[in-house]
Amino acid sequence: MSYGKAYPLQFTGYGKEYFKIWIVNIALTLVTLGIYSAWAKVRTMRWFYGHTLLDGQAFSYLATPIQILKGRLIAAAALVAYYTATYFSPLLGGIILACLMIALPWIVVNSLRFNARHSAYRGLRFDFTGKIGEAAIVYLLLPILLIPTVGLILPYMAYRQVKFIASNSVYGQTATRYEGGVKAFVGVYLLSVVLMLLPVAVVGYGFFQMTQLQASGASKEAALAAIGSIIFVGMITFYLMLPIITAMIQARTVNLFYNHAVMGSVGFVASQRARDLIWIFLSNLVLIALTLGIYIPWAKVRLARYRAQRLSLNGPQELDGFIAGQQQSGRATGAEVADLFDINIGLT
Repeated sequence: MSYGKAYPLQFTGYGKEYFKIWIVNIALTLVTLGIYSAWAKVRTMRWFYGHTLLDGQAFSYLATPIQILKGRLIAAAALVAYYTATYFSPLLGGIILACLMIALPWIVVNSLRFNARHSAYRGLRFDFTGKIGEAAIVYLLLPILLIPTVGLILPYMAYRQVKFIASNSVYGQTATRYEGGVKAFVGVYLLSVVLMLLPVAVVGYGFFQMTQLQASGASKEAALAAIGSIIFVGMITFYLMLPIITAMIQARTVNLFYNHAVMGSVGFVASQRARDLIWIFLSNLVLIALTLGIYIPWAKVRLARYRAQRLSLNGPQELDGFIAGQQQSGRATGAEVADLFDINIGLT
């Protein structure tokens, strides 16, 4: 599909501004023994949404603290019930845990719906129309199959999760459709496996050489001294590869999500890069450690700005026309009462 004009996303917030909100949120949350955390989340979300601009217009976060607090109280009650039951009766605790697992698809759908219906752009809300039955397959059945398939189903599971979220996302009266396939996800995870096998192969080679030396008459200590450096390098490389692979999967999954999603006459272009995310994550981690946590607001703003810079919308020459078309169709979307659970499920 060809589009007339690109509309890059912008993030206009600064760490210094968010620091004031962040530090007050922490202080009030501590003073109120966590109760203020619902108000803290709303303040934070409204600040980030308000500084995220598309075509010069900011997004809006519409949830209220009371809605979030209700969801958290219910979640806390369920958690207390589980731990209490486990303490007095492991069997009862297991039953409660099984019930929570069975309820997972319902929680996922209602969480996505809650977040969508309380997000808006130019006065129009988003919505999520996914069904619990499909969520049960995507978030319950497929993860269970990871063990019997030795992880081979992972690319398909990632594809189905992305498709589930994208295909059921709605803005105004326009539903999104997902045109991507599973092949690209196979490529992402195949590359991840290859990268992980490299340090494993180095470690395996080191142990093989050590057994060879022992077979030729060398003592275990002498063989380990001779080959130990190879094994050490392989193990260090393995742990260094973990954040690299995590960043690569995250970046490519986000790109696959947006680049194959189409909303009416509007498409998206995402261009996140693993090396950028690795640098941002690692440098943020170092700066947070050096400042004893004070850098956290700047770290969050830095990541939000990068994600906005790497995402744009392609649409008609006048985006106002698309928006007006949504308004003329009515504003029923998102008018129902939202559900209570406050769980973040989706792509970042």
